[in-house]
Amino acid sequence: MTSTDTHRAIDAVWRIESARIIAGLTRIVRDIGIAEELAQDALVAALEQWPGSGIPDNPGAWLMSTAKHRAIDHWRRNKLLERKHEELGRELEMQQERSVPDLDAAIDDTVGDDLLRLVSFPVILSSRQRLASPSLFAFSAASPPTKSPVPSSSQSPPSPSASFAPSAASPKLASPSRFPASPS
Repeated sequence: MTSTDTHRAIDAVWRIESARIIAGLTRIVRDIGIAEELAQDALVAALEQWPGSGIPDNPGAWLMSTAKHRAIDHWRRNKLLERKHEELGRELEMQQERSVPDLDAAIDDTVGDDLLRLVSFPVILSSRQRLASPSLFAFSAASPPTKSPVPSSSQSPPSPSASFAPSAASPKLASPSRFPASPS
């Protein structure tokens, strides 16, 4: 028999037996998608083996038994994968249990001098920052803000000039007399 005749015979057997093979595999694996894949794997095996060895006496049974063997392999592979995942999960839990820090030792740990100094002393500002900071955030005592800090829906938000005004003690940062007028 030539390879063309063999391929025609395989095609005919597949058309006749594919629905029966897929239904039988679906009962075994409980998933029609996996059953179809396993049946197609059996068909590929037939296309590889039958041209050299010839068509078996009962080709439908050959396809079904090959597909069942593939299903058993698939089931074994999934069971092995589940066991490996469980082992990895147990190992991960053991590593997490070993890496839990000792909270009592952490509470009793002494604080280093540098950290204590950082927490207990205010931030030291440069002389330029000390001079600038009172004028930047000083409220005017003559006109305190009269509006609520949270505007209602009918009120417009207060302008920055209404809430903040430079105090009398603040230095003038730029006066018009210091800078010459730009030629226009």
